[in-house]
Amino acid sequence: MDHTGQGNPAGEESGELVECVATSTAVQKNFLIVVCLTVCLGWLALLSPTAAHAQSSGRVELAVTVDGHALGRGDLVLNAGTVARVVVGVRNLSRVDVPIDSVRLSGTVLGLTFFDYDTRLHTTVPALGTASWTVDLDIRDLDGRATGLVPVEVALRDADLQTVARQSGTANVHGSLFSIYGLFGVGLLVLMGLLWAVALLPLGRHAAPATWWLRGLRFVPAGCAVGLFGVFALSATQLLSPTTLVDVVLTIVTSAVCFAIGALMPWLNGPRHA
Repeated sequence: MDHTGQGNPAGEESGELVECVATSTAVQKNFLIVVCLTVCLGWLALLSPTAAHAQSSGRVELAVTVDGHALGRGDLVLNAGTVARVVVGVRNLSRVDVPIDSVRLSGTVLGLTFFDYDTRLHTTVPALGTASWTVDLDIRDLDGRATGLVPVEVALRDADLQTVARQSGTANVHGSLFSIYGLFGVGLLVLMGLLWAVALLPLGRHAAPATWWLRGLRFVPAGCAVGLFGVFALSATQLLSPTTLVDVVLTIVTSAVCFAIGALMPWLNGPRHA
């Protein structure tokens, strides 16, 4: 029987199936890249400065010392296992009374608060008046929360827990690496390893995107993770305080470097297996 000119339906169906699977795999990879980029951009948005508060508007002036060290002038020291004496001075520049319900000392890195201590005041600063308080904050459990250089803030809040005034600075926290902050660093290290594995996976399969910018985008989430872990490492080793500017700049720089690495890697654009 002559089969000349007749196709092979089974072979065509098999080829279509392989092509469909390959397309589905590519879509899943691109979706993963988009999700990782969205998470990175969302985190950077959280690090951006928030809306102006009462202190910046000139309504209330605030001066804070912690254990005799002025907040915002150099690094103050917070020793775990002690009590921090906080002296708060307030000057009300408005023509209305300002109610104060509590004072809070908190430490935040990468948009996450790792410790906060509150005490109630239940007082009011009269219009065009001044007031000052001395409060003792029990920070004996600080060694289980954070360590290293940490941006801190002292905030005055009203009965609705809205911030009336705040002052920021940097604290050298004498805590433990086996703290919540230390575990956070371990989590960043694991995340960085996973994202690098995803970025480098095509090396062994010669399945990287053909275009340079897609190859670069594959490395951006890994670069973002490198930047975030770098922020933690600099903070935990007391080399640099993780301010918002440091967080954003370091993350953008490492992401750009990793984008360039992915885009320019010559072996990622090598021959592919059939």
